[in-house]
Amino acid sequence: MKSARHKELQEIISGCYRRAGWISVIEHYINGKKIDVLAQNIKTKYIIANEIELTSRHCIENIRLDLRAGCNEVAVICENSETLEAIRQKTKTNLDRNMFGKVKFRLISEFIPQLNSRNNTK
Repeated sequence: MKSARHKELQEIISGCYRRAGWISVIEHYINGKKIDVLAQNIKTKYIIANEIELTSRHCIENIRLDLRAGCNEVAVICENSETLEAIRQKTKTNLDRNMFGKVKFRLISEFIPQLNSRNNTK
C-alpha cells in the first residue's frame, strides 16, 4: 500500500507531465508491470517510467522490470539527494551499461514549479 506522501508525489509528477503536453497515468500497468507514474509523449510515443523511491530497497528490480516492460527510459525520483546518490551508485554497480544509460536520476523539487521559479530568481 502506498503512503499518503507517495501518492502526493505521484500527483505532482503526473501533473508536471500533463502540463507539458504528455499523457500521464498514475499506477499504470504496462506488460504486467505497475509503474508509479507512466508518461508518454503524444507525438513520439516515447515512454518514461517514473519510479518514486523513498529508499533504495527495490530500485534495481523496478528499473529492470520497467525496461523489460517496454519503457524507453526510467526516471528514478527521490525527495533528497542522499537517497538519490545511493540509488545512482547502486544502479551503476548492478546494471549493465546499456540499462544504466536509460536511467535518469531526479529530485522531486525539479517537478514543483513554485520551487523552481523561486530558485531561478535567487
